[in-house]
Amino acid sequence: MFEKIIAIILSALSVLFAPFTQTYDAAELKIQLAKGNYESPYIVRPLEDITVGGVSVDEYRIVKADGALFDNAVNALANEIYKATGKKMATSKKDVDKAFVICESLHNTDMFTLKVENGKVYITGSKNIGISRGIAAFADEVLLNAQGSFDFADGYEYTKTFTDFVTYEQFGAVGDGKTDDFAAIVATHEYANENGLRVFANETATYYISGKSKTARIMTDTDWSTARFIIDDTDVENRNSWIFHVAPSQESYPITGQTASSLAMDAANIGTTLAGKSLVVLTDSNVKRYIRKGANQNSGSSQSDVILVNADGNIDASTPLIWDFNAITGATVYPVDTETLTIKGGRFTTLANAAPSEYTYYTRGIQVRRSNTVIDGLYHDIENEGKTGAPYSAFVSLSCCADVTVKNCTFTGHKKYATIGSAGTSVQMGTYDIGAATAVNAKFINCNQTNDITDGDYWGIAGTNYCKNLVYDGCAFSRFDAHQGVLNATVKNSVLGHHGIKIIGSGTALIENTTVMAQDFVDLREDYGSTWNGDLIIRNCKFYPTGVSLHIINANNTENHDFGYTCYLPQRIEIDGLFVYRPGFNYLFNKVNANHKDDSYNAKYPVVPPQEIIVKDFDCVLGGKLFVSQNKAMFKVEITEE
Repeated sequence: MFEKIIAIILSALSVLFAPFTQTYDAAELKIQLAKGNYESPYIVRPLEDITVGGVSVDEYRIVKADGALFDNAVNALANEIYKATGKKMATSKKDVDKAFVICESLHNTDMFTLKVENGKVYITGSKNIGISRGIAAFADEVLLNAQGSFDFADGYEYTKTFTDFVTYEQFGAVGDGKTDDFAAIVATHEYANENGLRVFANETATYYISGKSKTARIMTDTDWSTARFIIDDTDVENRNSWIFHVAPSQESYPITGQTASSLAMDAANIGTTLAGKSLVVLTDSNVKRYIRKGANQNSGSSQSDVILVNADGNIDASTPLIWDFNAITGATVYPVDTETLTIKGGRFTTLANAAPSEYTYYTRGIQVRRSNTVIDGLYHDIENEGKTGAPYSAFVSLSCCADVTVKNCTFTGHKKYATIGSAGTSVQMGTYDIGAATAVNAKFINCNQTNDITDGDYWGIAGTNYCKNLVYDGCAFSRFDAHQGVLNATVKNSVLGHHGIKIIGSGTALIENTTVMAQDFVDLREDYGSTWNGDLIIRNCKFYPTGVSLHIINANNTENHDFGYTCYLPQRIEIDGLFVYRPGFNYLFNKVNANHKDDSYNAKYPVVPPQEIIVKDFDCVLGGKLFVSQNKAMFKVEITEE
């Protein structure tokens, strides 16, 4: 009772202090997104200023000709300057003395030019290759790599010729937003793959993609630029048919009778050689892990692991085995592409399905199965969500791949729908715009979402399984999540909303320069035993509790359920800078198991408690101290203050 009274009082105080603690404005983010400014909350700007002959762009305007091609180019230029400096350039339809002039080239060539004449910056392109595409290339190759201030003085010229590409229109696409262009898109990529050509979308086109059971395989660089895509899921022939499949150059293959029959966690070699660097997925179907508890309970999954292996069979030190394999019943090799494939731009709108609200997942997006892939500047939103709907596995999904970077992208959280879970009770179905499974070294950099990250009507933006070395950097998302384990998770320079940071796994969880606005700062997922076998490091972070809980880390484990593994609480916890926007009485952990009251408690599946807690800098509203937990029986470790 005392705890509830204190919680109510603190909740009331947190409301009183709210005007002084709000530092993140979700409404402002939505405004910026509407303008096309894909800014992350902690974005690092490379330039202090951009000048023309020593005159700041503050005094310049963007002048354009009439037409959609030029409208897109104006937005693209303004966005790149905004990303580089934080300055918002004004536009003008009339010519002015100090201007960035955007116009069509007089020569019908596949060339983009940017040059300075008489104090003006002239930017030209053609209808074929567009202008926005050239602006993006200029920003990537020149502008964003500059330091301090960038000056166009001394007749600076940038001329880029785009060659060796094909377009959707060459294969019959209309791009009017009504005609079904799906077959043309598929055919274009087939031709591009066969001939090693890039694919360029028309910057002013709107491509309509129907619900037909087709998939476009992407195996070459693709630049969608400012083109729009409408994905119609209202009448789908096959909900498991991806729209795009980013495919590797070599197919996966099983290893039969060649690997070692067993491998220990400390194994350094898999016992066989490979053709080259590869991702290897191992399985032992005799052992079950992640035996889920709760409304979505299940009997677990076969033990599996994903590792990077070189040609000699040596396991990369960054992806060690996390299980002992007493037997290997399956081993699949996914060769790693060494060349980087880049996909840029594209504004996608999904017309949501209205299927019955059941666990019938839709995979109508972009599946990345190729290692060394970069997705840059993609935008995805959702329309037509109604009273019912089946969930989505992801719009961008990474699986069986390594070293994939998703950057400068905007996603959208899906509306929640409920169904009856495996335990016979009502559950809200997980539905995602981002997914990753059996992926290593996956990074999400400077990404955000269109809807309010604190709006609980929308499901958490991402869900991951079996990943290693997963990174968020500069992201504004409703949550970071690892369902069936992650080895090493990094969240830095980010803002996370109503679902916060939900993880289980092992290794090092590093949370740095990050703001969390959720019930808990970290939620160790109860349905998988609230386990983290490793270090938890919190540096220079802020926590805005949205509920009445008194703890920072939420963990619940009744110690009577077999999850398929020993459950650990973080063994070493280091806090070096954490401010909690709630007055006093802060506990690091909740009770975890309220029935575990003394040492005589008989835990069938004991939880291993923390071994070391180091706190260097902790504070909260009106000041306050950090305690470990009210459960002294489970938590015997003391806080070491430095």
